[in-house]
Amino acid sequence: MDILIDSLYETLALFPYLFLTYLALEFLEHKTSRKTLSYIKKSGSYGPVAGGLLGLIPQCGFSVAAANLYATGIITLGTLMAIFLSTSDEMLPILISGGAGAALIVQILGIIFAIASGVLLDIFLPQKFIRHKQEPDIEAFCQREKCKCDDKENIWHSAYKHTEKISIFIFIFSLIVNAVFAFGGRETVQLLLTGMPILSKFIAAGVGLIPSCYPSVLLTQLYLDNAITLGTMLAGTLSNAGLGYLVLYRVNPNRKENLRILALLYGLGVVFGIVAEILL
Repeated sequence: MDILIDSLYETLALFPYLFLTYLALEFLEHKTSRKTLSYIKKSGSYGPVAGGLLGLIPQCGFSVAAANLYATGIITLGTLMAIFLSTSDEMLPILISGGAGAALIVQILGIIFAIASGVLLDIFLPQKFIRHKQEPDIEAFCQREKCKCDDKENIWHSAYKHTEKISIFIFIFSLIVNAVFAFGGRETVQLLLTGMPILSKFIAAGVGLIPSCYPSVLLTQLYLDNAITLGTMLAGTLSNAGLGYLVLYRVNPNRKENLRILALLYGLGVVFGIVAEILL
């Protein structure tokens, strides 16, 4: 029953973010011109900054919204990665409630790294590595989803149909992940991290890739219990994008691109974890 309630809570908590995102996409598709969409795309050079700052808000809903916006070409890869990296769910509240010193500084350092990574990716990452969308294409996104949301007069209904479809997918996956953690997953993660301290950054970043909001909470609690170091915690919380990557895999048809994004997320988490361990 606890597993069922937790999974339902995670899904319902994301519902408003999903609905507002799809409502905005429906509005852009039916109420604005393609020229306006292109302008929004070009103004996205400031996206990594705004995306990184969203990490201060303790919720993983923004990463889910970002996945949809990236799949339609509204935001750049750099913005997506800045949001994914800065999303740390309840890390900051848990650190503060646990009496961890300089909790806000730790969060801000993570956000700075997320913003810097996003900006640099947009500037230097080769086109052949991650395919940047040339023009926003919301209509193609709707066709892939087969949501039959062609009601131009009632965009609220169309947005709801999108949200309902993705929410069912999220609930089923959350149920599976929560069950795994409930039946020995937490103990296994703790054993791996404390048993192999040299590889802990690589392991923590891998744990962070699990598409759930739970890993960031678990890693923060382990840090407060002095079971892992600050660098190990940051490696995992940075690579954890909540359910964002799960939704990206669901809505973005380019599987190779999704895997490359996952590899980037993992690599950046490991790098910052090691750097934080040396400097902090």
